[in-house]
Amino acid sequence: MRAHDQRIQFAMERREDAIESYKRNDLIGADEAYGEVIQMVTLLEKPQAHGRPRSISGQDREEQLLADCLSNRAQCILDMAQGKGVLPDGTPFSSQFHEKEHFEYFKRQALKQAEECAEKACLVWCDDRSLYRLGLARKLTAESAKAETFLVLKEDSNEIMKDAGRCFLKALRARPNAQTQKALDEVKDWLARRDVFSLYPEYV
Repeated sequence: MRAHDQRIQFAMERREDAIESYKRNDLIGADEAYGEVIQMVTLLEKPQAHGRPRSISGQDREEQLLADCLSNRAQCILDMAQGKGVLPDGTPFSSQFHEKEHFEYFKRQALKQAEECAEKACLVWCDDRSLYRLGLARKLTAESAKAETFLVLKEDSNEIMKDAGRCFLKALRARPNAQTQKALDEVKDWLARRDVFSLYPEYV
């Protein structure tokens, strides 16, 4: 087995570790494992020495692996931003935050990171799961936004929520499902309460 294939095999094994950690609600462990795979695959995707091209099928495999791990990492971070999961000692993840303000600060940073991961996943290999997670990150950001803590104006939060809705729409076109439809309905309800009835900018 070539060194490149061995590294891919190891990356896939670490992805399986991440999946198992996630099933155990060990979101920190899953996040770390996905981060390792992302780093490994990103290095593998760099141009080959001496100009030797990789096969298209091999490149597709790596891109799918990278996108999958970016998307799954986004889900891990989204879960943590909602206080889900457990710490290594088995206590709830949210128990480490003794003040509400501390958790809100963590949540803001986590949602930003989740959005970045999901957005990168969509750029590498776009599918309905990554679109849904990108939309969810933006939806939660808009719902949590407060001018005094997030420096987000009402109009800005409306635009963020519209963007979330458009992500859900794209995800539904790729693969209709109840979870995404429910999220889209919640976006529309949220906007309607603010007298906004379109997911698109006014100039469109």
